[in-house]
Amino acid sequence: MRRSTLGKIIAALRKERFDHLQGRAWTQKHLAQAANLSERLIANIERGEKVNLEPEVLAGLADAFSLTTLERREFFALAAEVEEDHAVNPTHDPQQIREQVNLVIEGIHLPGFVYDDYFDIVAANHASLVLHGIPSAWLQRFVGEHGAANFMHVIFAADSPMRHSMARNWQALAYGNMSQFRVMSLRHRHTDRFGALFAQLSKLPDFLDVWSSTQHAHSDFASRMRIHRYPHPVYGILFYSVFAVTSYSAQNHLHVTALLPLNDFTVEVFNEVYSQRPGHVLHLSDWVQTEADDGEGN
Repeated sequence: MRRSTLGKIIAALRKERFDHLQGRAWTQKHLAQAANLSERLIANIERGEKVNLEPEVLAGLADAFSLTTLERREFFALAAEVEEDHAVNPTHDPQQIREQVNLVIEGIHLPGFVYDDYFDIVAANHASLVLHGIPSAWLQRFVGEHGAANFMHVIFAADSPMRHSMARNWQALAYGNMSQFRVMSLRHRHTDRFGALFAQLSKLPDFLDVWSSTQHAHSDFASRMRIHRYPHPVYGILFYSVFAVTSYSAQNHLHVTALLPLNDFTVEVFNEVYSQRPGHVLHLSDWVQTEADDGEGN
């Protein structure tokens, strides 16, 4: 990634940190103190003028931002001075990946969603909508209002069906998905698109509280796989793991999340739900594979 772009991402991450004593976002001085670096060095990094970022500098920044294991891996990968287009093999075919993802989400006998890095829902199969009690028209309303249905809408909207369907497990769902949102969007935090999305999501109830809590969480997120056991209001107690797979593109990756049943009863429920409309998928947005380095974001 270009040093100028990485500098913008680091500046965006800095502005996400909040000094409660002074009531404002971190300054470059705050970041320098937290990372045990000089203020001048921080300024050079954010302007893209620091070419060689030594391992101890990157580690200091990761510590200062309290990045989780998954966020650190993304952050360190971005720090490699390689153009985005060179991060994938020259024979890489995004269209083939999209076709493969479509086959998976249509054929899998499990509830599944497809997202991009911003957590905008590209597609959702019938089983996922039924299991979580999400009406298609409710999702399409967000597309009409905002141009996309973001999974943060699905979780945090005041009238979200998942607040009811997940019941006591809603908080764990919110925290787990917020941590996933942080990792997937890290490379885009400096963009105008992320800034506009964040401003929109900030109006949803509980969103900023969970965002802030995961920013300072003591528990680490080293895997996107999570386990849930919860009493579904219709089907009874379900036991499953959330499993995510990423298909890489030059900039904006494609993610498939599926629920893997962990006992026979959950297998039966998932098969029953799938059999209601085999292969049915709701397509909500296009997958924009690349984007311009379009601004400072938030």
